[in-house]
Amino acid sequence: MRKKWSAMIMAIMLVVSMFSFQQVGQAKKLAESTLSDSINRIVEEKLAGADVSITVRDRISGKMVYDYSGETTVKPASNMKLLTTAAALEVLGKDYRFNTSLYTTGKLSNGVLKGDVYLKGQGDPTLSIEDLQQFAEELKALGIHKIDGRIVGDDKWFDNDLLTPGIWVGDESYYYAAPITALTTSPNTDYDSGTIIVEAIGSKVGDLPSVKVTPNIGDLQIVNEAQTVEVGKTNTITIERLYQTNKIFIKGNLPIDKTKKEWVTVQHPTTHTLTTFQAVLAEAGIEYTKEKVFQAATPNSAKLVAIKQSMKLEQLLIPYMKLSNNGIADILVKTMGKVKNHHGSTKAGLKVIKEYGNSINLNMEDWQFEDGSGMSHENSVSSLLVSELLFKVQGEDWFPTYFTSLPVAANADRMVGGTLRNRLKDPITAGKVYAKTGSLTGVSTLSGYVEASSGQSYIFSVLVQNKSDISIVIDEIVKEIAEEL
Repeated sequence: MRKKWSAMIMAIMLVVSMFSFQQVGQAKKLAESTLSDSINRIVEEKLAGADVSITVRDRISGKMVYDYSGETTVKPASNMKLLTTAAALEVLGKDYRFNTSLYTTGKLSNGVLKGDVYLKGQGDPTLSIEDLQQFAEELKALGIHKIDGRIVGDDKWFDNDLLTPGIWVGDESYYYAAPITALTTSPNTDYDSGTIIVEAIGSKVGDLPSVKVTPNIGDLQIVNEAQTVEVGKTNTITIERLYQTNKIFIKGNLPIDKTKKEWVTVQHPTTHTLTTFQAVLAEAGIEYTKEKVFQAATPNSAKLVAIKQSMKLEQLLIPYMKLSNNGIADILVKTMGKVKNHHGSTKAGLKVIKEYGNSINLNMEDWQFEDGSGMSHENSVSSLLVSELLFKVQGEDWFPTYFTSLPVAANADRMVGGTLRNRLKDPITAGKVYAKTGSLTGVSTLSGYVEASSGQSYIFSVLVQNKSDISIVIDEIVKEIAEEL
């Protein structure tokens, strides 16, 4: 009798279980159907005329949950960094550090170095004026008070192509399009290498604004043609480096109660680093006999004085990905080319990125790109491929580092929320979206991971081009994903 009751109970439990699974399955299908209707409506009403590619996947299985023109290729903008970063973690490793080395040649006699001083760079984007000051102290510690020789920059680790393809002339003055060499400095801990910060400050009405440069003017020239005007007047001031020159022009009107700060690119990072080093040497009381700076390979006979190492790559990924730093992306591409193919060029680095994509079975024939930052308008990829990348990298041992580097929705901490710190503030998405933003003229993208209202996590990629000012629409789509699933 007991056996019959046990069998009946098990049968009932099985029926209930099957019914429950069926209900869950039906609920999921209903949610997916509702999501499809909601996103389709948003696209039709608010993205009419744009090129749109949207996919949503289950984060665990990779199964497609929603697809709107998923195979349509769109300019990824900085979503390109999702692939670049994955390749860098795989090829270089999360413990990778950049080195900058100080060498001397010749002989030291009575405080005079009759020889040359070399700065050998390997692309460290974190090299600062403080590091150059430490190098000066190292020379003083050797007893050097005068350099009767050359100050030389060795930037042979990378090639001589300063800019990636696709940089527009009008962008070249600004931090997001900075030139890249293997010997470069950054003005602060955002690590926008190859730039300085120029600040114009209103002074006396009718006079030129005062100008502050951080960290050092180096080989650049300031041409101040601006004017301080009364409080309430329109602020029209601009700070730009003239194309292919070392002259920075400050023009327009600056109200006396206002300031204007701009990150301006240097013309040639190696030259600027060396001329800044000259200024640092002078401040440290070290004389040098040659005003001209030189660029050459460090001879094998040179003596190593000091090495400055950067932070580990896993730490550098925070400012890089959170703030979408194009310079670091370009440096990583060239570094991968140098480490893997012995050629520090963009072309060699992009080849390495494609090889990584192929190694995880991404269809790299459908990824088109000519840089690793996403600045080029010739780059194109579909949301289907971006979401596939985001699914596959979850199996890599470095994925926790990768995931942590992504901006977090509505987190006010700049090095946590990053480019999403002022977006997706609704409680249903705040702190629950980890994603990479992307923006170019007429392009807006967002791809990453979202924890939905059900508690389940999903991968999404929303790529839109030929439409301006639509980040708010993309956020609306992501909110629908969080609400409906």
